[in-house]
Amino acid sequence: WSEAERKRRYASAMSDEEVERLEALGVAWGVLAEQWERMFGLLQAFQEREGHANVPAGHVEDGEKLGVWLRNQRTRYQARGWSEAERKCKKASAMSDE
Repeated sequence: WSEAERKRRYASAMSDEEVERLEALGVAWGVLAEQWERMFGLLQAFQEREGHANVPAGHVEDGEKLGVWLRNQRTRYQARGWSEAERKCKKASAMSDE
């Protein structure tokens, strides 16, 4: 049901009153974005506590599989087609005065 309501929300088939009533109950429209932000916050907490962000693959933070999430973020990063060295090089050249 909730997925159908989310689709209606984005298709503008839902009235403003319906949206407000669902939001008053705590319905989240951007579930994936909210989950990403939560995991990012856990990574920040890990980094502040440990002094680094190299989370072990099996690490669980506050009940969430932070190590798996970070591995997935690295996979997503690699899917962009640039290595870290290439990214740094492109960033440096974009900042140059040439």
